[in-house]
Amino acid sequence: MGDEGAIQAMARSILAEKRARKAAEDDALRLYNRVRQLQKEEDRAQKRIIETKKKAKEIIKLRERNEAKLIEKEQRQREAMEQVEEQKLENLRAKEEQLRHRIEQENKVYQDKLEIVQKTKEERAEIERLLAESRLLARKEALEQKDTIRKQQEDARRKIEMLKLQKLTAAQEEYERRLREEIDAKLLKEQEIERLAQMELELIERLKTKQVEQRRAYQQLEAVLSLGNVSTSRGLQQGSKPGSPKVNHVSPSPDRQPSNLSQSQQGPASAEPSANGEPTEEDVARAFAVYDTEGQGEIPSLSLDPLLRDLGVPLNPSQLSQAIAQLDVTQTGRITFGEFLLWWKG
Repeated sequence: MGDEGAIQAMARSILAEKRARKAAEDDALRLYNRVRQLQKEEDRAQKRIIETKKKAKEIIKLRERNEAKLIEKEQRQREAMEQVEEQKLENLRAKEEQLRHRIEQENKVYQDKLEIVQKTKEERAEIERLLAESRLLARKEALEQKDTIRKQQEDARRKIEMLKLQKLTAAQEEYERRLREEIDAKLLKEQEIERLAQMELELIERLKTKQVEQRRAYQQLEAVLSLGNVSTSRGLQQGSKPGSPKVNHVSPSPDRQPSNLSQSQQGPASAEPSANGEPTEEDVARAFAVYDTEGQGEIPSLSLDPLLRDLGVPLNPSQLSQAIAQLDVTQTGRITFGEFLLWWKG
């Protein structure tokens, strides 16, 4: 038991020594590390010191340069300020000179205006004086001319009355002259109407003679045709005047109007029947003149139908074609008044 205790005590002492040695080694290692760390810190501190000194020198140099630049800048600013002040003084002197010149100009303009106003007043006074003298002179002349004007007005009134009398006399003479001209024209027109009426009577007599000759020619033609064919002769006798009325010969009255007068002078276009109910030669002439628009004594063939209707003798198409063939033998498309009157009376 005692040996084991001694051994254990020795083991514990050895273990304690080992622990102490281990702790000493750890302390030595820590000290070594701290020393090395301190050396590194010292080196870094030395480097920082060197760099700091270098930077300090650079800063000192930079500050010196900045101070030199600042001094130079301040010098330039002072020079610029001096130039500005000089320019301001120069501008001020120029403004003062301009102001003085403007004041002189304004004073001169004011003096000129005063002179103009004074001159204008003098001229106005002179004009008013002249106007007053002119009014006095005009009033005097008006008073002097008043009697003259009154006399001139009386003379003008007398002249106007004389002119009116002369115009009235001239108008009366012109009226009498025109009246004489109208009377002479009326007499000439009446003489012309009588001459035309006489001419119409002569033409009617000629037409009667032609009618007799044409009737004889128709009779000869019918006689010749009757030798060839009796039935054909009858047809020709019946169709020679299809639907045409037989009108007794009526001698025109001497006072009737000529057939070539206008419709407004002849009366209405439609023929008026005579006392026995049939149109007279005068009615036929008036109805024919309505369609004789050119006044040449002939009408178009197409106007035959309305002409016969106006005379109260309407024809059917077949009868109208036969009548046109008998009246327009030469096929000119025109029918003369002589041919129509002979056909009408035939």
